[in-house]
Amino acid sequence: MRGQDGRRWSRSCNFGLSRMKRRTFIQTATSAVSIALLFPRTASSISAPNTDDDFQLVKVADGIYAAIAKPGGLASGNAGFVIGNDSVLIFDTFFTPTAIEELISEIQKLTRLPIKYAVNSHYHLDHTGGNQVLTARGVPIIAHDNVMKWQTTKNKRFLPAPEELQKRKADAAKQLSETPEDQKDKRAQLERLIRRLDAMMSIKLTNPTRTFGSGTQRLKLGKREVILATLPGHTGGDVFAYVPSANVVFTGDLGWAKTLPNLVDATVNDWIPTLDKILAQYPTAKFVPGHGNVAEAADMKDFRDYLDDLRARVKQGIADGLTVDQAKEHLKLPEKYKSFAFQNFATPNVEDMYKELTGTKQSQ
Repeated sequence: MRGQDGRRWSRSCNFGLSRMKRRTFIQTATSAVSIALLFPRTASSISAPNTDDDFQLVKVADGIYAAIAKPGGLASGNAGFVIGNDSVLIFDTFFTPTAIEELISEIQKLTRLPIKYAVNSHYHLDHTGGNQVLTARGVPIIAHDNVMKWQTTKNKRFLPAPEELQKRKADAAKQLSETPEDQKDKRAQLERLIRRLDAMMSIKLTNPTRTFGSGTQRLKLGKREVILATLPGHTGGDVFAYVPSANVVFTGDLGWAKTLPNLVDATVNDWIPTLDKILAQYPTAKFVPGHGNVAEAADMKDFRDYLDDLRARVKQGIADGLTVDQAKEHLKLPEKYKSFAFQNFATPNVEDMYKELTGTKQSQ
């Protein structure tokens, strides 16, 4: 494992999970940002930050909580935390500093114990945008080696330049000023957008402080232990956490509950075996996914089966001679997955799967 000075932080041990080839995925915060940027309002009319707008806190087990992101809020991806006997661990830091500050406030309502560790499940901005808040508090952030390489580089595509954000905010504020008071829904949408833009302008891309590339890491919160491990699929730097005392798994974006994933950088041929390993290792666990609600093993199996079904449909399309554009047009989402969230990913999933199977997928 690497410390802030780049040296290995060596505390790995055998967790019964084999190493696999690592690849990368990119969460389209850009899409969410573009949608959000459609509706602004004047700064003076913007409501104060409200945790209820950003995430829902769900008790998963004694001392273990999931923070489930709400659509249009400042969290964007799920996070959570584990309270031990002498300290607390935070898993993922949301999309914005505002959201992670809200989560810290919620933790402080439950315990006075200090935050001892934070974990980044992968580099995507919707899971690392609050890093600066924790490093300012002196909390070590643990992640995969590749997050150290990508956090402040690849994430730039999800974070427009400050001048662009200012322009979007001004445009939104103008729209808000021109929107009649009786159009409450539109005004509320614009206000949420302005709040989001303000929060984005506060983001400073911040690296983790300790990293590892294989094996496991065992973190002690007094008597309670949290075990970190890495397996491939969603990105080339995915970490998940297991809490043995409660049989709870924080998957990061290795797990999506009733939600279609973004596969821009994913390697589905690695991801399906990873999910098989996790399901075999933790058949009765509760799962806190990167997106979607707290889940059971059956929900993770449904997600695994979606990936397998996608691969099979696209593989057959390729065998039938379809071009990538024809595959996107003709390979429709099966009915059983039409209730999943993020339906906008259905067609891009076909394209990404096609490129992976034909060896034409480019690293982002």
